[in-house]
Parts: sequence; C-alpha cells; structure tokens
Amino acid sequence: MTGSRLAGWLLALPALLFTALFLAVPLGRTLAEGGLTLGVWRDPYFLGRLGWTLAQAGVTALAALLLGAPLAYLLSRYEVPGKALFLRLLLLPFVTPTLVAVLGLSALLGPQGWVTRLTGLDLSDTPALLVLGNLFFNLPVMIRLGYGGFSRVPPSLIGAARSLGAGATRAALDVALPLALPGLAAGAVLVFLYSALSFGLPLALGGERYATLEVEIYTLTALQLRLSEASALIAGQLLLTLVATWGYTHLTRGGVGVPAGGLPRARGGAAGALLALGAVTVLVCFAPLAAVVARGLLGSAGPTLAYWQGVLSSEDTPLLVWNTVRFGLMALLGAGILGGLYAWGAWLARSRALDVVSLLPLMVSPVSLAVGYLLAYPVLAATLPLLIAAYVLLALPLVIRSALPALRAVPPRLLEAARTLGAGGFTAHRTVTFPLVLPALRGGSALALATVLGEFGATLVLTRPEWATLSTGLYERLGRPGERNLGEACALATVLLLLSAAAFIMLDGGEGEVT
Repeated sequence: MTGSRLAGWLLALPALLFTALFLAVPLGRTLAEGGLTLGVWRDPYFLGRLGWTLAQAGVTALAALLLGAPLAYLLSRYEVPGKALFLRLLLLPFVTPTLVAVLGLSALLGPQGWVTRLTGLDLSDTPALLVLGNLFFNLPVMIRLGYGGFSRVPPSLIGAARSLGAGATRAALDVALPLALPGLAAGAVLVFLYSALSFGLPLALGGERYATLEVEIYTLTALQLRLSEASALIAGQLLLTLVATWGYTHLTRGGVGVPAGGLPRARGGAAGALLALGAVTVLVCFAPLAAVVARGLLGSAGPTLAYWQGVLSSEDTPLLVWNTVRFGLMALLGAGILGGLYAWGAWLARSRALDVVSLLPLMVSPVSLAVGYLLAYPVLAATLPLLIAAYVLLALPLVIRSALPALRAVPPRLLEAARTLGAGGFTAHRTVTFPLVLPALRGGSALALATVLGEFGATLVLTRPEWATLSTGLYERLGRPGERNLGEACALATVLLLLSAAAFIMLDGGEGEVT
C-alpha cells in the first residue's frame, strides 16, 4: 500500500469507526433479534403491508419516470429561460421537512382543502394522496438524474438521426433514450427506494388502511413494544434496500452529464410540451409549499394573524426552535468533520470499498435505525448523545457524496504545479484542493443541515418531551382536531420551512451542486 493510500485509510478511519458503532452494531443486533421471529413473514397481514409498500413505491417510480424523463430530455436539448434556476429550485422539495409536505397536501386535497372545496374531490384516506406526497419529494430526483443522463448524449448523434429522416420523437426514442437509460433507471430505483422507506408521509396520510412497513415497524416498536417482530420486518426491508442500492450504484457509474452549449430555443410542439410538463411539475412540487404558507395566513373567514399569534405566544415554540437549531448544528458539526475527512481519505485511497461504505447509511431508514439503537444500546436509550448520533449518521452520506465527486474532479496537474513551485503536500491541498472542493462541501453541508432540521422518524422514536423539535411539535398539533390547530400547525410548518430553506441558502450560497 502506497503512502497516499495509507493516509487515505487513516483519514477515513474515524468515520468508519463511527459507522461501525452506530450502524453496523445496531443493524447486527436487529438482525439477530429478527432472526428469532421470521415467522412474521408468513403472516398474511404483514405480507399485505409488504405488498402495499412495494406497490405504492412502484407506482410512484413509474409516475416519476413518465413525467420526469420527457421533461429532463427537453431541458437537456433546448435552451430554456431560467433553466438553471429551475433545476436549483427543484432541490427545495427534497430538503422540505416531511410534515410540511403533509400539511400542504392536506391544505389542498384534504377534507377542508381548497381544491376539495372547489371540485368536491377529497383525496384524504386514499392512496392517491400518498403517491402525490411521494412525487412531491422524488419527482425532482428523477428530473435531475434524468437531466444528467440525457446531458451525456452528444447532440451530434441526435442531429445525425434527424438528418437521416428521423422525426424529433423518433430520434429521442432510438438514440437518446438508450444512451440515457442508466441515468433514468438509477433515478427510478432511487425514487422507488425513497418511497418504500418513507415514514412521515404514510404515517400521516395513509392511515391504518394504507400503512407501510415503516409505519408497522414504528407501531410495533413504540406503541406495542414488540421489538422482535419489528426486527424481523427490518431484516426483510434491509434485504430490499440492499438489492435496490446495489442496482443504483451499478447504474450510476457513468458519471455526471455536462450540459451542451449553443442549444436551440424550443418551438412548436417542444415548447408546448416543455410548458405543460413544467406546469405539472411546478404544481406537484411547489403548490403544497405555497398552500402551507397561505393556510397559516387564511382562516375560514378570511385573512387572519390569529394562527401566527397563537404560535408566537405559545410557551413551547422557543423550545421547539432552539432544539431544532442546536440539534441540527451539532449534527452538522459531526457530519462535516467526519464526512470531510472520509471524502478526502476515499479520494486518496482510491478504494471502491470506501466508496460503497459511504452509501450504507442511506440504506437504513431512520425508524429502523432508532429501533437498532434501542436494541443495541439500551443503557443509552433516551439520552441526547444517541439522538445526535442518529442525526450525524443520517447526514454523513450527504456530505461525503457531495465532496467526493468534487475531489475526484480536481485536475492532478494543478497539484503537481503547486509542488513544483515548492509547496508541500499539505500546503498544496490547502491552497489548491480545498478552494476547488469548498463549493461542493458547502452544498453537501447545506443539504445535510436542511435534512436534519426536519428529521422526523428517528426523533419520534428516540426523543424525550424536553427535546421536542419543530417536527414533533407539528405532529402533535396535527393530532388535535379543529381548524385553529390546523392553522397553527401550518404557521409552525412555515417556520420550519423557512428555517430549512435559510440554512440551505446560507450554506450553499448558490455555488455548490448537489445531485
């Protein structure tokens, strides 16, 4: 092993030890516990939950593919005003806290929703609302990965097909689609995985009838104390995520697409399709956010500040905000240090194993992780370090997966030039590598912080009343009947949304690119 590779493994060691303690050990304990009660998989009830979990995730992935792939292709082939801003804004739903989306969808399509009042269409207690919620979060993922895949297709190939008589649609299907298929498939796999592991959406929108495996795991753990059966469900779910993650890593080996320059402006049918697909995307991804803000300002009798006054005058609001911010910053500090060192180490070591290990935390849902902690570390249950460790683990891959591609993109000749001018190894990295990687590191940190601020699954299992966050405060208000509680929940959700968006904008600064 060369000196640089050894240094890389040493730099990655702290994060490897952390992952072993707070991922491998809890998972091993969970699998050992679940191995004793695998009989749950012969229970028709749990098999039905598994079937529904796979079905709703599959429908979401198919819908995201059918809507996102054509839009991604058109964005990659035509010059569209505001395209760069649109692609960046698509990150906003991804960092939106789950319960904010729940409130937005309920404000639009729930029993008293605005669309329901206008059309009479009430989607509450139906699977359609859950699929729409999944699309809210995951359609941007499909579009961005599809855009990267289509951007790898040379425009000259499509031009050659057109010159041979193929129409625009035929050229797209015969030339662009096969070449971009790995990126599209990776997007579909990721959407399927995120939808299958979703917790807050099915808990709040699915009800008892449309509960997924994640909701069942939470119910068995937190409400019924049937940890063995919950562990068996987690073991089966982990097998599913292993297969999906393996597929995703193999499909994304092609790199990131580079947008072509000098693209023509969209006209005719292309312009109409762009407008129609873009409008549907905006409605799916941004209408719930606008509904949350508006619902906090509008009562049944018209505009009112009563909901905001109720939130601002509540004794628990300052505690909710303080806990949310301090827990998020503590997690960011841990994930930033561990993730930065790990990414640097993986780059130096050039190890495929380190690359794969960085994906492992993405394979385990927050609820499953929290159950593993309760089994592996019962003495630490209901302690703040365990909760922060869960946050750090969930944020860690977001930092690593943002910084590592940027490190690999640093031209080796720049470091060589710095060394020929007399700079040592550390100085060369400090003056050359770090400034080039900083935008990506900031982008990953922004995504990690915004995600942790709205984390709900692990918090609900591991928290104590004095550690309540904006997410748990939201969930509590959602459980109370009455228009005032819903209005105050929307006002509180607006605070959480603004907090997440501000954290993302301040850290990312519009420079980093997170994919």
